[in-house]
Amino acid sequence: MDWRKAKRIIIVMLIALNAVLFAANRFYNNAYRLTQDEERAAYKLLAQNGIGIYTNLITDYSPMKQLDVTVVSPDTEELKAMFFDPDDSVDANVELEKTVMESYSSKLIAENSKISYLCQTGYGDITGVGKKAAQDLASSFLKKMGTKYSSYVLDRITYKNGGYQLEYYDYYKGYKVFCNYCAFFIDDSGIKTIESEYYDINGFVEKSNEICSSAEAILTYIYDTRDFDSDGRFVEDLEIGYDFKESEEIIDGTKIRLVPCYHIYLINEDKPFAVYAY
Repeated sequence: MDWRKAKRIIIVMLIALNAVLFAANRFYNNAYRLTQDEERAAYKLLAQNGIGIYTNLITDYSPMKQLDVTVVSPDTEELKAMFFDPDDSVDANVELEKTVMESYSSKLIAENSKISYLCQTGYGDITGVGKKAAQDLASSFLKKMGTKYSSYVLDRITYKNGGYQLEYYDYYKGYKVFCNYCAFFIDDSGIKTIESEYYDINGFVEKSNEICSSAEAILTYIYDTRDFDSDGRFVEDLEIGYDFKESEEIIDGTKIRLVPCYHIYLINEDKPFAVYAY
């Protein structure tokens, strides 16, 4: 008998059974809250698949609307003043929605609402070493980026590759907007990289629709990654907020609908696993 194939079949059957139980609980109880049985079932399936979890599931949830945003391209002169010193010799290449600026030590790429910045020598004066010094430098530069980023909140700090990665995110009505972010990498030489996106938030649209629970999001993650080796995988965090649909095309001036989405963060993984909640 092919035990690997048999194991996959059993996993699929268990996931299907638990999905039916979750749906039945929703129908009969009409409550948007995880039961202890649902939590235990999710933890059991994670353990059966060799996946650890270091965070709690989101127990309370409710129907959510879509979020309307607009793509906004930054002004090239503002970018130049923001990321380069006045005496820097900067070469600029502008084509359609993409702008590339380069000096002897720095490179900036701006495309639609996205900004990517690299400084080989480190930008800014960092006072001292450690997490606090990195946070002070990042906060100072974020203010320099203007009022658009004034509502961004420091969400997480990670030590990696001899420096600190600091991630700031925007929130709307208490919900995290995953696509409105600014991520710094800072070491003892200063700011080495910045990755950011900004979209104007217009507000909620359409009617509220039911979303899946965090336990169902975990089941989706287990099912979608069933063909990969799960040994040594650990769920570090779990969040719900708003993000793009995978097929969304981003063009300057375009209005886009963001949808509810769970982000599952895993240790030693650079990007979270996304599960769309509708």
